Amino acid sequence: MIRLLAATLLLAAAPAGAASIDAFRAGDWATAVRDGRAENTVASLILAGRAQLSIAGYQTSDKARALALVATAEKDFDTALARDPGNVEAQLQKAVAIAYRAQLTQGIGLAKDVRRRFESIRAAHPDNSLVWGALGGWHGGAVATVGRFVAGTVLGAKIPEMERCYAQALKLAPNLPSTRVFFAITLMDLDENNAPRAATLLKGLDALPASDGFEAMLKRQGQELAAALARGDADAAQATARKLKAFSRIR
Repeated sequence: MIRLLAATLLLAAAPAGAASIDAFRAGDWATAVRDGRAENTVASLILAGRAQLSIAGYQTSDKARALALVATAEKDFDTALARDPGNVEAQLQKAVAIAYRAQLTQGIGLAKDVRRRFESIRAAHPDNSLVWGALGGWHGGAVATVGRFVAGTVLGAKIPEMERCYAQALKLAPNLPSTRVFFAITLMDLDENNAPRAATLLKGLDALPASDGFEAMLKRQGQELAAALARGDADAAQATARKLKAFSRIR
C-alpha cells in the first residue's frame, strides 16, 4: 500500500564502484544490479537492491516476479545491514522493500512493521527528509488503499499525519523531485479535488535537478502528471496519477 519511496542519497560508509553508480545514475537497473553485486560493497549492494525495487515497481506486470525481485532486494539490504547495521539508507530501503511486500500481499502485519521501522529511523534521524516522505507516503497510501475508517482504526494511518510528514520532507529538501511527485500522486490518488494542490507541488519541476536515474524517472512522471493537470480534466489527471504508481502494471 505504500508507493515506491526509495531513498536517493548515497549514505553508505563504503563507496560503491564507479560502474554501479554510473548504471544507477543512467537508470540502467539491470546493469546496476549486476555491477552492484559484483562490487559487493555496502553501498553497491544498496544500489543493487534499489534497482531491483525499481524493476519490480515500475517495469513488472507479473505479481510473482515482482515479489521475487523484492525478496532478492531485501537480501541485498540485509547483507548491507549485516556489515553496517547503522547504515541509514540500508535501514530505509529495507523498510521500503517490506512495504512493497505489504502492498503486493495486502499484509496488515507487514504494513504495521513498516510504520514502526520508518518511525524508528525518523526518531534517530529527524533531519532526514527521505524518511519523512516515506512516512507521508505510508499514511496517504494506506488511506487511499483501504479508506479512512479502516486505515485509521486498523493501521493508525491519518491524512493530517500525511500532510505533516510531507510538509516536513519538503521543508528539509525542497528541491528533491521525488518528494514533490510522490506527494502530488498521493493527493490525486486520494481525491481528484486535490488537483490544484498537486499542480502547485509540480510547478517548477522542470528546473529541479535529478541526481540519479530514480529521480529522473520520478521527474518524468511528475511532468506527465503536470501535463494532465494542465488540461483541466481532474478525472483524467487522477487516472494518470494512479497509472504512475508503483505496481500499477500488476492486475
